[in-house]
Amino acid sequence: MRREIRIRPQRNIFKDMGIENIEITEIVFSERNKKMDLICVVSTPQDLKGLDKAYENLKKKFGNELDINFKIDYLTKEITKENFLEIIERVIEKLKRTNAISKSFLYLYRISIKNEVIDIELKNEMAVETLYSSNLDIKIQTLLENYGIRGFRVNFISGDFNSEIKSIETEIENKIITLNSKVAEKVSTEKAPAPPVEIKSAVPMGRGGFSKKKDIKSPSMPISEFKELIENEIAVVEGELFATEGRELRTGKILQVLRITDGEDSITAKIFLNSPEDFDVKVGDFVKISGKKQIDSFENNEEIILVNILNKLDKVKSKKIDSADEKMIELHTHTKMSEMCGVEDVKGIVGRALEYGHKAVAITDYGVVHAFPFAYKAAKGKDIKIIFGCEMYMVDDTQPMVQNAKDVLIDEETYVVFDLETLGLNSHKNEIIEIGAVKLQGRRIVDRYSQLINPGKKIPKKIQDITGIDDALVENMPTIDKILPDFMEFIGDATLVAHNAPFDMGFLKRDIKKYMEIDYNPAVIDTLQMARDLYPDQKGYGLKPMTKFLKVALENHHRAVDDSQATAAMFAIFLEKYLENGVTNQLDMTGAFPLNYRKQDIRNVMVLVKDLVGLKNLYKLVSQAHIDYFGSKKPRILKTVLNENREGLIIGAPTSIHFSNSGELSEAYFRNDLSKVERLIDFYDYIELQPRIGFSEFLDNDETGAIASFKDVEKMNRYLYDLGKERGKLVTGSSNVHYLEKEDHKIRSILLYGSGSVFRENQYRVDNGFYFRTTDELLEEFNYLGEDVSKEIVVEATNKLNEMIEKVQPIPSGFYPPKIDNAENIVREMTYTKAYELYGNPLPENVEARIERELKAIIGNGFSVLYLSAQKLVKKSLDNGYLVGSRGSVGSSIVAYMMGITEVNALYPHYLCTNPECKHSEFIEREGAGVDLPDKICPKCGIQMKKDGHSIPFEVFMGFNGDKVPDIDLNFSGEYQSEIHRYCEELFGKSNVFKAGTISTLAEKNAEGYVRKFFEDHSIFSGRAEVMRMAQKCEGAKKTTGQHPGGMIVVPQGNSIYEFCPVQRPANDQNSDSTTTHYDYHVMDEQLVKLDILGHDDPTTIKILQEYTGVDVYDIPLGDPETLKIFSGTEALGVTQEEIGSVVGTYGVPEFGTGFVRQMLVDTMPTTFAELVRISGLSHGTDVWLNNAQEFVREGKATLSQVISVRDDIMNFLIDQGIEKGTAFKIMEFVRKGQPSKNVAQWKEYSDLMKSHGVPEWYIESCRRIKYMFPKGHAVAYVMMAMRIAYFKVHYPLAFYAAYLSRKVEDFDFELMNDLVKVKEKIQELNREPKLDVKKKAQLAVCEIIVEMHARGFEFLNLDVYKSHGSKFIIEDGKIRVPLMGLNGLGASVMENIVRERELGRFISYEDFKRRTKTSQTTVDKLKEFNCIESLSETNQTTLFF
Repeated sequence: MRREIRIRPQRNIFKDMGIENIEITEIVFSERNKKMDLICVVSTPQDLKGLDKAYENLKKKFGNELDINFKIDYLTKEITKENFLEIIERVIEKLKRTNAISKSFLYLYRISIKNEVIDIELKNEMAVETLYSSNLDIKIQTLLENYGIRGFRVNFISGDFNSEIKSIETEIENKIITLNSKVAEKVSTEKAPAPPVEIKSAVPMGRGGFSKKKDIKSPSMPISEFKELIENEIAVVEGELFATEGRELRTGKILQVLRITDGEDSITAKIFLNSPEDFDVKVGDFVKISGKKQIDSFENNEEIILVNILNKLDKVKSKKIDSADEKMIELHTHTKMSEMCGVEDVKGIVGRALEYGHKAVAITDYGVVHAFPFAYKAAKGKDIKIIFGCEMYMVDDTQPMVQNAKDVLIDEETYVVFDLETLGLNSHKNEIIEIGAVKLQGRRIVDRYSQLINPGKKIPKKIQDITGIDDALVENMPTIDKILPDFMEFIGDATLVAHNAPFDMGFLKRDIKKYMEIDYNPAVIDTLQMARDLYPDQKGYGLKPMTKFLKVALENHHRAVDDSQATAAMFAIFLEKYLENGVTNQLDMTGAFPLNYRKQDIRNVMVLVKDLVGLKNLYKLVSQAHIDYFGSKKPRILKTVLNENREGLIIGAPTSIHFSNSGELSEAYFRNDLSKVERLIDFYDYIELQPRIGFSEFLDNDETGAIASFKDVEKMNRYLYDLGKERGKLVTGSSNVHYLEKEDHKIRSILLYGSGSVFRENQYRVDNGFYFRTTDELLEEFNYLGEDVSKEIVVEATNKLNEMIEKVQPIPSGFYPPKIDNAENIVREMTYTKAYELYGNPLPENVEARIERELKAIIGNGFSVLYLSAQKLVKKSLDNGYLVGSRGSVGSSIVAYMMGITEVNALYPHYLCTNPECKHSEFIEREGAGVDLPDKICPKCGIQMKKDGHSIPFEVFMGFNGDKVPDIDLNFSGEYQSEIHRYCEELFGKSNVFKAGTISTLAEKNAEGYVRKFFEDHSIFSGRAEVMRMAQKCEGAKKTTGQHPGGMIVVPQGNSIYEFCPVQRPANDQNSDSTTTHYDYHVMDEQLVKLDILGHDDPTTIKILQEYTGVDVYDIPLGDPETLKIFSGTEALGVTQEEIGSVVGTYGVPEFGTGFVRQMLVDTMPTTFAELVRISGLSHGTDVWLNNAQEFVREGKATLSQVISVRDDIMNFLIDQGIEKGTAFKIMEFVRKGQPSKNVAQWKEYSDLMKSHGVPEWYIESCRRIKYMFPKGHAVAYVMMAMRIAYFKVHYPLAFYAAYLSRKVEDFDFELMNDLVKVKEKIQELNREPKLDVKKKAQLAVCEIIVEMHARGFEFLNLDVYKSHGSKFIIEDGKIRVPLMGLNGLGASVMENIVRERELGRFISYEDFKRRTKTSQTTVDKLKEFNCIESLSETNQTTLFF
């Protein structure tokens, strides 16, 4: 399709419209873009007005959908300055009609012209920056060119418009006053004169600009009121600076963005500075600012302050002080590792305890112990003890199915199935308003009971809405004291049955005791508990979902008579299942079906570590909770299992009751089952009382909640204190800490809401007061127990418990490698054997020195086993035909090279004679790559010498002391990865090998999304700054866990994993076969060996290429000149750039084929292996090339060879600048982990040191921006693999394309990609999309390869059900045969069927084909359409003619 149509119109076309002096020379019409350009010649600029008329006429004729533009030349080449300015004004007005930003910021401006620069003066720096950011300077230049003004550059500058603004204000004021006078005049006869109108100036007087010296005398306003101001009104606010960032503008000025909070709300402010030094405030400082309110259209119309005065306040954030003489120990804290509900990180918890002067603090996250290593680190070297603990979720597997079971036959017992309706959930206070019951003899209904009850008070509306029972219904009904004797007679000695029986029994037993003075203790069955065991796969076990599942009628849910009827029918079904299972006696019902521990009720239990035995037991318990008993999104532990493993542990009973977290003592108490409380308490070592506000979730204004008031909590705490003392238990007081400050309950609400696990507002929006109290605050909280008791539980008991606990270390010190006999000698022997083979004996002095230096570190620090383990894994893969690529810094080790672990030779570039009788070598001690050296003949024996060496220091790998635990990362073929994992288990024992665990937390963008969603859903209106502040506090909250894609943690034989950490399933996926470390694997880097066994495509591709060509990859010259050419052009491929749509020829070359890296190649045009290594390092880092090196290269501050490309560059450069080696290594590690932006104070210390040693400013700034970067050894390994594959592309193209496409077969679509025209159209379509997902990116890459393949003269052979391979593209007669899997919709199982069946015999019909291969009719139709299957009859039937 033609993209545009060019027309030469009649010369006087405009004269018909009455327009003179304008001639159209050409019309260019773009059908695709609906655009018409009219090329015009205009006599003089004065005649431009005629174009307005022409524009209106054309719009009427063609409609608004057509975009009409004029491109103008003038007959006269000289115009006046006045005409020039008029043209500029015309352009600006045209732009303002179509561009909202122009309309906002170009309403006040001045124009001046100097030489070939048009200066447009704007009212402030914000306007300048906004227009530049929107590229409006370029747009104005383009429009000016359309108007015949060429060669001029547009420049925006900030100016002084105060006099103009004052004039406008005066005019507005006069209008307002005049209007007011007329209104006053009109009503003067009716009312007294109105007070004079106060007029506020919209813009401050004076030149404006930023000032630090001028004091702001006006009082500050609350930030929450800022939204009430109008644009340009002056605002004065003060608060804490919690975030700031600055960037240099095109004008050379600095835009500094400030985020300020007063604790209730937050605001964004912007300042324009001449230099960074003008801004001397930092995060945490308190400031007062004055400036105009602005609508920042560049930031989604955020309301901001454009600051012109900033005062730094002499104020610091007040710290809470624990001033008590005798201080408590907080035994219950939750960190951000308490999934989506803990607000503070463990460092903050420990820090607050230190500030309070506490001797110890317990870390007790829900169900997990992820925070232990970080808690230990936070306390290390400080005067505080960490008490390691966990608030676990316990299932009481000792609870019988029948409480007080009888020795009776199930089918002969009498059962009364009952249900109560009450005035609320409080079984201590709320009255019963209805009893419904059904009597069963065995499974047969024999009687019914139904009675409404007058509670003697009004029925709350909430209860009326739920039950349908109102005051009128119960007005004339008997009271409970009159009802109970009759109901008890109806029950007799029957077994009671109810759904969620503890609830109903609490009310019933209370009133029987109160009115009949009987301690009623019958046999009781809870059908809720029973349902969970009988139907373990059910999602819901409430009465409604269960009756629906069992097809039992439930007419009026929440009416006692109907609920009891439905429960009775359901119970009869349950009894049937017991009888079918051979259970006939009630005594045998407990345990008759497996306990459904995954869905039974859980109760919280505190578990504190007393000593190392206890730590190991806790790790074991946490592991079992995650692997053996995990259910309903919770790690659960059985009560019996906890009891069996309680040695070294202290077990506590928390009294908490809040959403999904209840202690069993408090739960039983609020069910009014005090006998159960008295029975359960003996399991615990101590009782933990909690503040009253923590129970707010169950407090309702109408007294329908589980508690009527905080007096109920006081009563419970007194009861539990007295019972605890009676039973000899320690009773403690705790804050149940989830955050540090009171106001941070909002953050917990956001996290809970974002977790998706809450469904009622009171479960997440109620303030539970879970802040970290001081001793005096907690003493005051428990004062209702009496001062002495309050001190006892808060101070004395917590300190006594602390004294029972030893200091323990969560991960033992030292290195614990797996055991391989004689590993040290084997490593040394293997290294020297290979070294002698390559370099001769004796070795060159530099080679021997390097080997000895490395071996001393490796053997001396116990790392021999790690090297030997890696060598065995690599050898296993190589022996099976799969090449292995190294990753990470292992390429820095010459010992690793000699042992065959890596192909990267870390020595200086050198020549090496491969003649076994010669072995002459020559070293060139400089940076670079040996493969780039010119060819050389051995001066001793006359043969061509090998070129090797990449100049990589060993210290990058293991530090200058050689004591950094080496991290050996290896890329195995994706096809062979699982086999290597199995071999790893074979080497070290399956019970000693675990997947490396990871912990996923809320990142910045996700956290902002959670906050924004919470604000939107709850109609909270706050600006971006407040969203950011809240998000900062949400960041780091644990979301889930996972596993490293190839990391294997090895525990030595003779040791248990529980000596180091617990284990679990990745993301708690109970269907996963993987067992991962519970800790993030990084925290055990120094203790346990981690083998990175990663799956990668490149080794698979190499294997396929070797099979297709027979070429030994080790014979490929890595510096092949023709291969190097494709990284800077297309000549070596025999195609043009236009034919393949790329300046370089690296499609399909790993690490160099993406659009991003191809552009880097275009920008740098590399010609050597060493340059490719630099590009690989730059492209794989985060903020290493983009937003960093690219900018410094373009600005001329550095060249490609000077910028930081790999982490080694930093260490080497700093050493060259005179910085001590160990410090240079520390700075390198600090930078490559992205710490400068996170640990600002440490970075300032390092940057000052670098400045003092003459390190350039741009280099320091480059380091600051880096978030992550490659080691050189990694980059070299990648480039080696890339060069090998690229070699095949240049010299064995058919094999290359067949191998590439075989690896990408899942992204190949035969219907599309068998047609070159369609492929090119698809590329254009995909390139038009602003952002591609992973699938589309893969599709684009395959399409690009196919276009290139055709441009080089290679074609596909059609897919054929008899000739095509199942999944590989096969070379056949100089072409490439498409595999069966290339047909979209033909799955792997069908492919396997076709391959198997065609071997057994040809297909005799389409019916036969479908039957034998299980292929769908749709797929058969596709095969027929594309001639992939020979013409067959439709069926097997044949006609016989006689």
